[in-house]
Amino acid sequence: SLSTPADQSIGGVLQSKPPDELTPEMTTGVQDATDMYMRYGIGRRALEEIAKNAGKESPSLIERWQKMMEAFLGTQVHVLAGLGYAPNEEGMALYNQQLGMLMQTLDPETQEKVRVQGRDTWRLVLSTAFNVPLEEIEAKEVSIVDARNAMHKVSLRMLDPAFLDIVKKKCDAIEATREDGMTPAEMQMRHSIVQEAMISHVYLGGEPALVSELGFGEGERGYVFLQLVMSEHQSDPLVAQYVSSGMMQVLNAAGLDPATLQKIAEKAAENNK
Repeated sequence: SLSTPADQSIGGVLQSKPPDELTPEMTTGVQDATDMYMRYGIGRRALEEIAKNAGKESPSLIERWQKMMEAFLGTQVHVLAGLGYAPNEEGMALYNQQLGMLMQTLDPETQEKVRVQGRDTWRLVLSTAFNVPLEEIEAKEVSIVDARNAMHKVSLRMLDPAFLDIVKKKCDAIEATREDGMTPAEMQMRHSIVQEAMISHVYLGGEPALVSELGFGEGERGYVFLQLVMSEHQSDPLVAQYVSSGMMQVLNAAGLDPATLQKIAEKAAENNK
């Protein structure tokens, strides 16, 4: 969970109301603070602990990737709480929504500054957690055309019926009685199955492995480099289309399609009345 104590106060005054809208200065401040914690603070120490096992393959890779994301997202939540956002997933979602609205109003130069600052922090996180020198990361930069081609190949593997069948069978093995609905623990298990299958079969499986075929190297490092490329170009409409079309089918196979999740949410709301 990303939650922190909800009654934190500064100077005895509760800080619980988020800003109505973001300004460029606030966004830069959030990025600077997040970068500082990941570079010098608790976030850095968490990443260094993860790095002690760098170089090992999945399933250890999956566990360490999750811990890295917890450290990174937890740091962001801590920073956002200082601006009055709820210290949990909802607060982060609101910030990202407001950031998206702000980005549409910014001039191209400021947009690029925000994008590059976020990219550089993400590179720092991956570099520290997986012992990959920043120089190597910078050397692996690819053009938008190559990024689109890479994500097209990723989406084709995600849409492979044999892969979708693997995901479905593994998730069916933990399927609960439909009348009872899916518990949060079962949802988490299904998400973990998807993540493990993606790494083992889409990115690192086969001969040659996709990361190797795309020129990113072997095993764990190849996976890290591919993730960097995906994040670098995730705002490109065509890249986003490839990712979303593939993930939609994978989540459907895992029983995590929107219709099912909506029913679970409605059931939970009824139980909480």
